[in-house]
Amino acid sequence: MDITMLPSDISALKAALPTTHVVLDAIFGFSFQAPVRAPFNTVLNRIQVSGRPIVSVDIPSRWDVERGPDVDGHMVICPEVLEGMRGFRGRHFLGRRFMPRSLARKYGLNLPEYPSVQQIVELPLVQKEQSAGSQYP
Repeated sequence: MDITMLPSDISALKAALPTTHVVLDAIFGFSFQAPVRAPFNTVLNRIQVSGRPIVSVDIPSRWDVERGPDVDGHMVICPEVLEGMRGFRGRHFLGRRFMPRSLARKYGLNLPEYPSVQQIVELPLVQKEQSAGSQYP
């Protein structure tokens, strides 16, 4: 697939970002607990200020699973695309094409049709009325 993996030296990230087309953020997941320790705090800051499109998997790194973006004043990843989390403003994709229909029926899942042999599908943007204090769609 010709995907370059960087060594653990943070200077390699700084050197690679100018020639990077897109950043895949899959550093932390739902089990993340603040605070972010070194070297990840520097990595996340450099990714966010890189100006490169960011695609996050499940939940953007440094977000709190209950509260969303860190509300304690720390820089957070703000992805262009998010795969797998509800309540995100922006383009949203759903993977997991091969969910058994019996399981979808059992849990009442309304799964979209996947075009051709695609493994992911872009979900339509749903406009919802916001409460005055809500920071999520």
